[in-house]
Amino acid sequence: MDSTREFNTERVALLKKALTCSAAQLYPLVTQTDAEVLRAALKNVALGPEHVQAILQRRDLDASILTLLCRHTLSRSREVVKPLLSHALINPQQIKTVLDKLRLLELLNIAILPGQAADVRIAAEHNICMRLPTAALGTKITLARRATYPVLEALLREGNPRLLEPCLDNPRMKEAAINKFHHGQNVGAASINTIARHPRWNKRPNIRRAILSNRHASRHLFAQFLPGLPVEQARQLLYSKHLQHCQKEWVRDILAQTSTRKG
Repeated sequence: MDSTREFNTERVALLKKALTCSAAQLYPLVTQTDAEVLRAALKNVALGPEHVQAILQRRDLDASILTLLCRHTLSRSREVVKPLLSHALINPQQIKTVLDKLRLLELLNIAILPGQAADVRIAAEHNICMRLPTAALGTKITLARRATYPVLEALLREGNPRLLEPCLDNPRMKEAAINKFHHGQNVGAASINTIARHPRWNKRPNIRRAILSNRHASRHLFAQFLPGLPVEQARQLLYSKHLQHCQKEWVRDILAQTSTRKG
């Protein structure tokens, strides 16, 4: 009976210490004690990123402790978020819990981190895309310059001309997204002209064809790009359902002028 009472007294003292001790005293507790003491330690105001890192290195880490760490305010700390998201036991729901607390640019840093696990990167990209409608324009411009391809696609779909150029400059941009953008609802004359001027994209045959298939393309663009198309591809524009009547007249005029020069 006395030994049981003594054990309980020591246990209560250990739990109290975990709750109230200094940062230096906390370190051996988080590396050596059981899950119950760890739960108490997580409530200690002295808990810092170095303590969480030590907990994550434990081989006997309990899944419930990992969940608590994902919910902890320190989970958004730069020193903690990387080892936390890369932990072997972390599951999709825990990943979401961590990512939901991060700012958009913090999520971007997760998504573009070299060697990032695919499930974490995809979850970060999805989180960014879901929050884009309420993001500030300045944040969107920063994202456009640095984002991964799925985020770039989402930014293009918004159709904001101020986002287009930084998206086009991004080395992760792909031709397929630009071609898809040409046929979207939010493309306008300003966007078409921006793409047509861009030195990285305006010499690509598929991009030129996409520009000339758009109802917002100007006569100037037809005069600039149409002579460079194979004649059969140029003539196919006359049957396009997307072009306006006046644009088809431009095609006929330019084809006739080109034929006259060649003759």
